[in-house]
This record gives sequence, structure tokens and C-alpha cells, in this order.
Amino acid sequence: MHPKVASVNRASISSECLDPELADHQKFSLWSEQMEALTCCVDITRSDDRPFSASMQWADLSDVQVSRFAGSFHRIRRSRTAISRGPNDDFCLLFHRGRGTFRVDQAGREAALAPSGAFLGSNGMPADMVSDAPFSCTTLTVSRDRLLSLVGAADEVLVKPLDERSPAVGLLQRYIELVVDLPGEPHDPLLQNHVGTTLLDLTALALGARGDAAQNATMRGLRASRTQEVIAEINRSFASAGFSVEQVAKRMGVSARYVQDLLQDTGSSFTERLLERRLQHAMRLLTSEQGDRMKVSDIALACGFNEIAYFNQRFRRRFGQTPTQSRR
Repeated sequence: MHPKVASVNRASISSECLDPELADHQKFSLWSEQMEALTCCVDITRSDDRPFSASMQWADLSDVQVSRFAGSFHRIRRSRTAISRGPNDDFCLLFHRGRGTFRVDQAGREAALAPSGAFLGSNGMPADMVSDAPFSCTTLTVSRDRLLSLVGAADEVLVKPLDERSPAVGLLQRYIELVVDLPGEPHDPLLQNHVGTTLLDLTALALGARGDAAQNATMRGLRASRTQEVIAEINRSFASAGFSVEQVAKRMGVSARYVQDLLQDTGSSFTERLLERRLQHAMRLLTSEQGDRMKVSDIALACGFNEIAYFNQRFRRRFGQTPTQSRR
């Protein structure tokens, strides 16, 4: 399972970053140590019939943590020993992204998931997960008290496969993927709170919340998911000089005013968020090896600015120095 950790906002670990001269068992040992130091206290059994490879992307949004996890493993256990290394009773929602069948055994219950299947587990109890293909999953972890405040009967659905036909389940799965892929910088507390609330709302709906909790989650969840669509469009297209709010609205099938209203709820207008995204990318280029081979004017164009004077002005106002002064 995927225990809660604190203090780190976003992290990524990959076997590809390890010394290629190491033997597979050495890579596995090092990677497992890195993973457990970051977040997961579990016992992993790797597949001996294939080269070792593994990766994990993780993000902490205060009330909720999400991850994408894959590797050449065939078994993962949250054993009593693992629980003693990292004790907590958080709930963990897992989506099976891989091929083949994913089996889980916990709390005297067993479930077999086909690809795209999902179940709710608990970090506070031993669990045994086996896959007949390399592991690939996304997870969402939330404290026990927080989830029970939204879904009072959460314990009743432990290890019961969620309804894959449910719109809330499908949207939650896609939203977790989107959040894992969000850029880590610049840090935006308002956006982080917004994303965390949306994840909790969608989780509540996916698990069958009722009454006021379901009504509130429905109202917030749809609007928040639309907001993330807008932000994803900005992240994809900011480098185009002609990119506009009208283009985003057309792609989403809504009005430009609606797009503006969505972003105002996060504390930034479309123009402000687009400008910040372009300036942050420019700063990354200026301080990178790739940027060393580019003129400042070329960097400006690559970030969506079609006027070098305007770029210089906005860059200096944002960072307190000129683009040239910012070069590494």
C-alpha cells in the first residue's frame, strides 16, 4: 500500500537513474531503499525472468497524496513488518494500469482486477497484492479520518472492486494521472488546495458518498475538473504566440467568459497564468545547458513571446533581473 509521508511536495525515482554497471539485484536493492525512504513501506518481490526496471512519481497535496508506480515486480506485500516500519491507518485507493490480472487479499477479502480496475485498501492492515504482469498502478492516499468524514461507510467497501462504468471512477482515474503530471514549479498554494479538494470530492463520489457530501462534491468536482482542463491546455500550448482564451474555450466547447471565471476561482486570470507559465519556462531555458546554445531572442520566441522588448520588461519585473543576467 501507499503510506502517507510529509514535508515533500513532489518527487520522482527511477531505476534509469542508477549506475548502469550495477547488477539487477543491486539496482533493485538501491531503488527499494529510495522508494521506502520517500514513501512506501512495503515488501516487494521482483520478477526474476526479466531485467529490473521501476519508476515512481509522487505528489503531496496536504490532505491527499497521489502516485504513479510501475516496475518489473510480481508481488507487493504490506506485511506486519512493513507496517511496523511505517505505521499508519490511511486509506489507499489503487487503480490497476497494467496488463493481466491484479489480485489483492486484505481483511479476509479477495478481489481480482482486470486492467483499469480499482479498489480501496487500508494501510493499517496487512495486504498481499500479486500481478501476473509487471506492476503498473496509480494510487491516492488519504487519512482515515478525512475520508470517513466524506464517506462514513468507507470500511464497508474495502477490497471491493469499484464500478468501472461509474463516471466518477473514470474521472478520478484520469484526474490522478493529470495531477501526477502537473509541473512542480512554481509552487501555487491556491492551486494546490483546489486540486486536493477536487481529488477528495471525486474520491467521495467514486466510493458512493450520499447526502450533502455527495451534493457538495458533485458541484465542486465538475467545476474543478474543468479548471484543470484549462490549466492542462495552457501547459500544452503556452509556447504558441497566438494561443488565446478563445482557443481554449473552443476546444472545451464552452464560452471564453466561462474559462476566465474558472481561473478567477484559483486567484489568477487566464492572462496572468499564461504569462507566468511562459516566464517560468524562459527561466528554465536560461539556466539550462540547452539554453546556453540559444540567443535570448530565440528563448523569448520559444516561450510564446513575439516581442523581445515586452519579454525583457515582464521578465525583469517578475524575477528582478534581466534575462541575460539570469543565465547560468
